[in-house]
Amino acid sequence: MKKQGICLILCTLLVGMSIGQAQLLTNRSVVKVNLSGVAIKSYTVQYERLLSRRSSITLSASLSPNAPLPFKQALLDQYGGNDDAKRAIDNTLFTKRIATLEYRFYMAGHAPTGWYIAPFVRYINMDISQDYTYTPSDGILHHAHLDAGFSAGGAGLLLGYQWMFGKRVGLDLWLLGPFYGTKITANFTGEDLLWPSLKPADIVKLKNDIESTDLPLYTVKATLNLPTILAQLQGPYYGVRAFGLALAYSF
Repeated sequence: MKKQGICLILCTLLVGMSIGQAQLLTNRSVVKVNLSGVAIKSYTVQYERLLSRRSSITLSASLSPNAPLPFKQALLDQYGGNDDAKRAIDNTLFTKRIATLEYRFYMAGHAPTGWYIAPFVRYINMDISQDYTYTPSDGILHHAHLDAGFSAGGAGLLLGYQWMFGKRVGLDLWLLGPFYGTKITANFTGEDLLWPSLKPADIVKLKNDIESTDLPLYTVKATLNLPTILAQLQGPYYGVRAFGLALAYSF
């Protein structure tokens, strides 16, 4: 009778372990679509794979095709008094492609729900176009269409929270994720077809105006080999992932 009791206990434990493992293995994949980015023409999809009750790995891809500058209105409020700056802000467009890999640690051990911290790495490839305008001493408005492209990588740490409503549907909040990365060199190149009307003083002023562009942690160097205008932008790849809200589906 005693042996039968021990066997019953062992069987119960084995069955319980099997059920626990089965529950852990079900619904280990979560796919997501970022809802908040659509307003600024940024489209992101993400795949999350659970590794354990406390951890997962995610891979996301983002595309922003021919999008205007983020926070465009805030920039216009700050620089809108300058007609040249206003035109530059209005007509700047970029196409951005980003791939991000992150490892998530769920603090409460109930993956994929609850608070999490996630170290991540990301790669960006970006193309930018802008019409640079200025008015020299001849009083004529000059246009130079500038194009540039660059690639960079970086790493950071994201804090977020994920809800699952039932077994399938959820929301993922990317709360705050600062990152810092490799050095960026972007060469903006274009031509001013009206360059013969420029005087030597105009050329010096144009070079100084380009190089006085104020971007934190970045330097701008201008080379004028008219009609070609080259503006080289150098600095670190840095930024913040913040306040992203994604619709999630678990399977």
